[in-house]
Amino acid sequence: MQQQQRVLVKAEHKPMDWGFYLWLLYRRLPLIIVLVVLALIAVGIYAYTSPKFYEAVSLVRLRKQSPPPLFGPASQQQQTDTLDLKTATQLVATFLTAQEALRLVQEQKLSSMRVSASVRQYIGLLNAQEVLSFVSTASYEPDLIRISVRHTLPEVAAALANAIAEAFVARLNREARAEASNERRFIETQLQAVRAELQRLDKQIAEVKQQLNMVDVSEETRALVNSVRTYTSELLMAETELRSAMKAREQLQQLLAQEQPFVPMRKENPVLAEMEKRLAELEAQRTQLLNRYLPTHPTIKRLEEQIVALRQEIARRQSERVIEVPDAAPNPRYASLYQQILDAERRRMELEERRKALASLLQQTYQQLRKFPEQQRRLGDLTRQLQVLEQAYMSLLSRLQDAQIREAAKLGNATIADVAVVPSRPVGPDLIRLITLALLGGLGLGLGLTFLMEFMRTTVTNSEEIKHLLGVPVLSVVPEARIGTEPDSIMRLMTSRRGAAEAIRTLRSNLRFLILRQSSDGKMQTFLVTSAVKGEGKSFISTTLAIAFAQTGKRVVLIDADLRKPDLHRIFGLDGDVGLANVLRDAAPLESALLPTQLETLKLLPAGVLPKDSDAATPAELFSSEAMQHLLQRLKERFDIVLIDTPPMMAVTDPSILAPMTDGVLLVVELGHVSRSAVQEVKEQLELAQAKLLGVVINKASRKRGYDYYRDYYYYHGYYEREP
Repeated sequence: MQQQQRVLVKAEHKPMDWGFYLWLLYRRLPLIIVLVVLALIAVGIYAYTSPKFYEAVSLVRLRKQSPPPLFGPASQQQQTDTLDLKTATQLVATFLTAQEALRLVQEQKLSSMRVSASVRQYIGLLNAQEVLSFVSTASYEPDLIRISVRHTLPEVAAALANAIAEAFVARLNREARAEASNERRFIETQLQAVRAELQRLDKQIAEVKQQLNMVDVSEETRALVNSVRTYTSELLMAETELRSAMKAREQLQQLLAQEQPFVPMRKENPVLAEMEKRLAELEAQRTQLLNRYLPTHPTIKRLEEQIVALRQEIARRQSERVIEVPDAAPNPRYASLYQQILDAERRRMELEERRKALASLLQQTYQQLRKFPEQQRRLGDLTRQLQVLEQAYMSLLSRLQDAQIREAAKLGNATIADVAVVPSRPVGPDLIRLITLALLGGLGLGLGLTFLMEFMRTTVTNSEEIKHLLGVPVLSVVPEARIGTEPDSIMRLMTSRRGAAEAIRTLRSNLRFLILRQSSDGKMQTFLVTSAVKGEGKSFISTTLAIAFAQTGKRVVLIDADLRKPDLHRIFGLDGDVGLANVLRDAAPLESALLPTQLETLKLLPAGVLPKDSDAATPAELFSSEAMQHLLQRLKERFDIVLIDTPPMMAVTDPSILAPMTDGVLLVVELGHVSRSAVQEVKEQLELAQAKLLGVVINKASRKRGYDYYRDYYYYHGYYEREP
């Protein structure tokens, strides 16, 4: 039971192993180099075969136009009427501009350069779309446009760059002149209308003055009329604000009527909160265990029963979630609404006083106006209208003069800032840029293929990968051995100098070094030999390792812990009817179960036979019992080395139960046979069981399986690769 509790310990999550990914890149470095070299070769061929092209650049600068406004003094209200820089940049590379540029070249109207007949003849064969394919534009704040033309002929590039610039400037000049003409005609029409209105007002003012027999309106009359207008506007605004304040106060009073001055205090039921906390802990524990075990595991089932019972109890107590306490507290919303009502009432009173004051002032002003005759008040209104029209008339005159000047000067919104010259050196192909793209492309393709090939391959293929996956050393690489089916064939192998036998002896030596390094007293005795999946040769490794230790004079016992498919007794040619299962069930003494072998210091404890009745204990139950721990203690007292051969870890839980009882685990791996996920799961199971993984033994290494397998085989045991 104690061992089962240890299995439930959560494994530590280790950070990402960047060394593993660097090793992957190093492993596929030849592929990456080949792809980069191929990309560079392709770029070299392209640069050698593609024609060189030249670039000519011209600059256009946008010019600001500041016409005076229609109303108000020009010096105070001028606004810039310029073409937007981005819009102008797009207008450069348009079909109409390209057509105009072709026309200028053909008609020899370029002012910036002389175009030879051959270049003019070549450009004449082009259409506007083809010209635009050579042109690129860029804008530079605040007012500069760069026109770039790339072509294989330098004279053509310069001619087109200048033609595009002049065509664009000419186009804007025509549009500016058309705008100036339209503006001039519009202003003249407006001037005629304003002049007629001025004449009409002058005539009416003269008639009123003649009737009143006066020359001008008094200053007092103008002041009273302006006061009436001002007071009326302010009074209307004050009345509007007053209505809004009263409406807001009514809404706040309605909200206040829905609230209570004091509210009872409530709090969450602490018992229910504690139950929900416990439920969350149980669900988190169940999620962690589901990552390691099947849903049918007894521990998970017990957790699910507790979760269901706790959920039912929480659902039954939902009505008790919030409980009231005797104390009461002031309602903060009630206090806030009450304060807002006070503020709204104070605002209403202020607006009411302002409205009364403005109404009083307006009434007083009207009383003063009634003292003046009707004709005098009319004269004041006509005078104000005359002043406004005179100001508009002067502004229109200023705009008319400006439009006439621009129309006569033919000024547009753009001018040529710099002309293009015939380039002397090509700008492309850009070899540095192409080489950079080739390096990046080849490197990116190589990295992509590397990770694609590695992660599409699911099996483990070399010792370096095992080291990175498990974080333990490879103790030995055992080549594939050809042995017979006779009982003494494996003994003959271990008495020879064949590659497999030497690899087992290397494993024995490395295991001794591990014992000395990891154990201060050198008392590591019990070792478990297992594999991830079946067929990796764990029984062969455990048997030959036991023989190798026994050949050095060590007292060794080899335990066959595969109670489902026992095999070690057949390897030694012994009877396996009485063994480990019988001893654990107290059906046979240990002395009768230990079988002698051809070596005096090597004993075999076979698996034995399990009863077939349904009430008999399972292998997992037998291994979890105190009898198993007691048996191992007795064997450690009698023998120097205790080797336990178990079933594969991915098949049953027996190795996970036995592993914590031993001093260390040896994992047997066959390259190309076991998947990465299986190896990682074995590591996680051992960590959960708090067992110590000492190292890995690579079995059945052969150069027939490809480069990765042969590299490990040759690196470790190339000297013994020839077998008789």
